[in-house]
Amino acid sequence: MGGTYLEMPTDPSGGGETLTARDDLLALVPPPSRPAVVPDWAAVEARLGTRLPGDYKWLIETYGSGSFDEFLGVFQPGSRIDGLRLEHQAERTAWALDYLRDGGEQVPFRNDELLPFGRTDNGDFCYWVRHPADDPDAWTVVVNEARGPEWSAFDGGGAVAFLSMVLSGGHRVSVFPDDFPGAHPAFEPDEA
Repeated sequence: MGGTYLEMPTDPSGGGETLTARDDLLALVPPPSRPAVVPDWAAVEARLGTRLPGDYKWLIETYGSGSFDEFLGVFQPGSRIDGLRLEHQAERTAWALDYLRDGGEQVPFRNDELLPFGRTDNGDFCYWVRHPADDPDAWTVVVNEARGPEWSAFDGGGAVAFLSMVLSGGHRVSVFPDDFPGAHPAFEPDEA
């Protein structure tokens, strides 16, 4: 799949309407009715040492912390739960990638090229590939299989486009189970 999934036609009659990945995700998976906690983005980015993509900020501000289709969780900046906190996972995955390399596994990216934004219940990690480092809105997505060497690339845009395409069935991630996503994907907010 080439290009960037940011806008795609939605009106087959040619009426000029366009659908962004954000609109597509909202239509496919309605956000929770309770408002999400909006992080202090400047503080989060200072802790991480990098700017974050605008679509991710929108995702967190719209959906908050939780999981899509009871399988794919998105990390929340500042979460009280380590396993859900973006900053904690950035440190943890750097250690895990070093551990894999030390064990002889081929990791196709340097640690500074990757930043995790989500994880599946199977332990697969979703990362941004930070190219170019100074343009987070141009970052693409890869998924690393849990307990395995496979890396699955998505070159159709950032986290929101990835979620929209995966949850709609428009993009298949080889390391995800065949029954994901379900026929009617939903978002389940975390309790913390």
